Amino acid sequence: MGFVGSSDVIVCGAGVIGCAVARELALRGASVTVVERGSPGQEASGAAAGMLTAGAYAVPGEPLAELCRESAALYPALVDALRAETGVDPHYSRCGSLRLAASAEDAAAMEDLARRQERAGWAVERVDGVRAADLAGAELRLPEGPMLSFPEEAVIDARELIRGLRVSAERRGARFVTGTPVTALRIESAVCTGVRTPGEDLAAGAVVDAAGSWAGLAGAAGFSVPIAPARGQIVELDSGSSRPARVLHRDHFYLAPREHGRLLAGSTIEFVGYEKVVTAAAVANLLRRAIELVPALAGSRFVGAWAGLRPAAPDGLPVLGATPLPGYFLAAGGFRNGVLMAPAVARRLSQAVLDENQTAVPGPFSMARFVRENEPVSAPNSALQREMRLGKIAER
Repeated sequence: MGFVGSSDVIVCGAGVIGCAVARELALRGASVTVVERGSPGQEASGAAAGMLTAGAYAVPGEPLAELCRESAALYPALVDALRAETGVDPHYSRCGSLRLAASAEDAAAMEDLARRQERAGWAVERVDGVRAADLAGAELRLPEGPMLSFPEEAVIDARELIRGLRVSAERRGARFVTGTPVTALRIESAVCTGVRTPGEDLAAGAVVDAAGSWAGLAGAAGFSVPIAPARGQIVELDSGSSRPARVLHRDHFYLAPREHGRLLAGSTIEFVGYEKVVTAAAVANLLRRAIELVPALAGSRFVGAWAGLRPAAPDGLPVLGATPLPGYFLAAGGFRNGVLMAPAVARRLSQAVLDENQTAVPGPFSMARFVRENEPVSAPNSALQREMRLGKIAER
């Protein structure tokens, strides 16, 4: 088996992060090959609700919150560029969001969050029931006490976003190889020099692993990447005039408006391996919660439901940047924030790959947090599940 072609960088995975990284690398003049096991956006990215909601649960100063806010600020210019370059409209809408309390304890946590965000200069507003209903544009079953409004939050069509990113990357010379799984890294003299596929080896100066729940190709290099699939299920409704105009959050449940009167209700977090199926129990629960929040949705038309496998690290944070294997970089563990963080990850990771600027990727996201004394750390998802039960990790 010989090498076929040669690129500056190979990107494994054509989800939203893989496509964004490929585009950014190509913008910086690199030759790029993207290798995708299926078709672009067919996994977690294409199943995402497309919420760009960095504020509803984000604590100022925390690394993930800051990365997500940085990325959210990049979206308006990115969307304008994609429309101009490709003609693809990702349907970006700065609709704002509302967070409603689920309990007295939750209301206290929201008040603390609002104070922290105000001190940091973030856009957050306390609103009463009348104002909340006015902002939502729908009859809401409201809790007692104040609610929080985040006027700068937005939504986007993730599938159209991925299509725009791919077309833009291709127009700058990126090559997409689809229907081709990467089976292993090619390692020579303890350096990553490309990837292996069932039919051929592909050579590159660097490899970026953005393969979502299938990330983690470095077993032969003596360390493991602790990524596990977390199934999420979403329901789509045609709600017409009863559709809320804003994203609604309550107790880690959301309703997200889409164009043409559609509405997404989601979502679940289930550690069931690679079982990407829709279950009756999840659909029933999501519909129940949607109707509890907006009673008029009981008359909505059920459009469909789907499931996706989101890549989760044990601590719920992304795994980004260089690894113990020279030439092998990670853009993994987007979990529920993959769409939101894609522009910032693409920019920072491209700097790390091409400029060898390792400070471009914040230390808390480094692979180093899972490696102690050069020994691999096991990757159970029990820690993440425990954090979710305690409500310490926000769902988006």
